Amino acid sequence: MNGAQRQVPIAPVLRPTGRNNGLSEGLVLLSRGQITDLEAAERFRILRAQMERRALEAGPQQVVAVTSAVPSEGKSVVSVNLARAFGTDPRGKTLLIDCDLRKPNVHRFFNQMQSPGLSDVLVAGKSIRSVLRSVEPGLDLITAGSPVIDSSRAIEQPGTGLMLEELKKHYQYIVLDCPPALFCSEPLHLSHLASSSLIVARSWRTEKKLVKDAVGLLGKKAIAGIVLNECNDTVSQYGYYGYYGYDRQAIAKAKATRARRPKVRSAEQREKKRSFSFFRRKGPQAAPSAPIKSESAALGKSE
Repeated sequence: MNGAQRQVPIAPVLRPTGRNNGLSEGLVLLSRGQITDLEAAERFRILRAQMERRALEAGPQQVVAVTSAVPSEGKSVVSVNLARAFGTDPRGKTLLIDCDLRKPNVHRFFNQMQSPGLSDVLVAGKSIRSVLRSVEPGLDLITAGSPVIDSSRAIEQPGTGLMLEELKKHYQYIVLDCPPALFCSEPLHLSHLASSSLIVARSWRTEKKLVKDAVGLLGKKAIAGIVLNECNDTVSQYGYYGYYGYDRQAIAKAKATRARRPKVRSAEQREKKRSFSFFRRKGPQAAPSAPIKSESAALGKSE
């Protein structure tokens, strides 16, 4: 692992959790006694644990900014579920703030109205107390608020920093859902106000160059990690997702397990292979080959 990877580690990869069109989808239930996506919930707990570990090494991580290089990377899903994971901490409450005034989305996860919210505090002068909403035990929410003409000016004013300083007195953690880093200036300003930042990237579509550009823009020291979203590789499916970038032995073990697994072909592929071998055979006719075992039998023997 080189120095750059240590400074910008890969956080737990996240498999799809649904589209973000309401409370029932896009949210991972963590510990409320209801039906849960256990694997996804565990990944967010690991992400929370890694942020807590960073706090021991780099100081308090009270304010976490979550962004992405480009739109539609799933940053709001990560922001919401990370805040909910923090919200289970009995030491104090967590606050989630939708700082994406250009395309607000967080309120939909909790079936809340968009306004009043952050913009109403920063632009219209409403009190913080008037826009706070308790959405879960241990978790409060400030939505994006009323639409504004110039979102950059609204976010980048001194009042944003003053507001966060006041909120830090009352919350154990504050999670900021920020706009994409390469599309506007707000994430750069918010990352300076935050303790650290997370960059969310879809593993199957985001160009590495774009992620590197986002890291370069925000600064490596400010980045706590890169979250790979919607990752369906074999390593993640076998439970080694939580150690990606931290424990190379676990990854090597997972890959070795995959390499030892017998290659299973479909019936059509097996028949095609037998026909091809027959027509290529030269010399005296070979003895009939042994019957091909079924897929279930082959797998059973390998076990």
